[in-house]
Amino acid sequence: MASRRISALGVPFLLLATLAQVGVSVTQQGIAVLSFAFRSHLSLSLAQSGTLVSATSLGVMAAMLLGGSATDRYGPRPVLIASACLGPVAALALTFAHGYGILLVALALVGLSIGAVPVAGSRAVFFRFSGPWRGTAMGIRQTGVTFGAALAAATLPAYVALHGPFSPWLFLSLIASALGIAFALQTPATPRSARAAAPSQLGGDLALLAFPALIGFVLAAGQYGLLTYTVGDQSQFVGLAGAGLLLAISQIGGVTGRIVFGALSDRLGGRPAVVAISSGLGALGILLAPGLGPGAPYPLRVALYFVAGTGAMGWNAVLLTWAAERVAPERAARAIGFIAASIFAGSIAFPPLIGLLAATSGFPFTWAALASMLALAAAAALVGGRSGAGTGAAPRK
Repeated sequence: MASRRISALGVPFLLLATLAQVGVSVTQQGIAVLSFAFRSHLSLSLAQSGTLVSATSLGVMAAMLLGGSATDRYGPRPVLIASACLGPVAALALTFAHGYGILLVALALVGLSIGAVPVAGSRAVFFRFSGPWRGTAMGIRQTGVTFGAALAAATLPAYVALHGPFSPWLFLSLIASALGIAFALQTPATPRSARAAAPSQLGGDLALLAFPALIGFVLAAGQYGLLTYTVGDQSQFVGLAGAGLLLAISQIGGVTGRIVFGALSDRLGGRPAVVAISSGLGALGILLAPGLGPGAPYPLRVALYFVAGTGAMGWNAVLLTWAAERVAPERAARAIGFIAASIFAGSIAFPPLIGLLAATSGFPFTWAALASMLALAAAAALVGGRSGAGTGAAPRK
């Protein structure tokens, strides 16, 4: 495929792709942002509030694996439309799930309804842009995740303080459905010749995908640690509104990081090295930002949370592009789905563990532990990239 620049013709498509991701991410990331509100409303422990995030991520992970296979077989358009139809049903269930057990089930259903959108959207952008602009385009599209989280962090805490944690979901889901359908209608139908012949073919790619999948699993700890516990930790120093703003600033850092690191990976040509740079910066930010005492100037907190978010979330699109370029084009969506599911496996595993660690050892030790994990992941990506583990060009057919 000839290289396509992000031209006037590509901008509307990329904008709709990003907005469709914003729509689902406000819901998915908003659940993590509002874990403190569910915890207060239902008198949950820190570990239980983390499990709410895990339940959503479990549904998302399952949908990503199924959605990757469906997208390769049928193309992105029908997958996007199906998700748009399921979303309001799941949101309606969540609106009336006023107990811990039924809330977990409703959140898993929400995850199932939205989880295929990132895979289908990434696959559409991956094929629309190639060559020296692919990483940049993927990075721009993936800003929808962090921008959605920033919107959730900036608006939802104040809203649910007035209306309760079960109030916004149906409205948000209807918006996400409208954006998803608009993007689906702009996505070309996939020719039968470009579809995957058999789901079992991905099995031969697992050796190529295992290394980036492991990196993504570990890096999810930093992203979801910031998302789930920043408000609860920092509100003791700067109040609820100030902590929500810090979380929003970290997500804006993530938006910036996904674009910058995506473009950097296009220029350098080495996706693993850029993943290492991003996660190393995230480790530094997570180590420094939450460690500020109660007397620290608020602008300094803002600057450090921006750095933390830039690094801890900037690697995502580069990692997905790295994986998709490892396999044959007709199996790109399954590769993206596999890596994305690995990331969400991390988002299932880590929030409860982080909450348990914070409850037993305190937040300062917890943030230091997260920073160490990101630093190790950065080293692994750098060493693995230099040695050829998990790298190389895709076998094109």
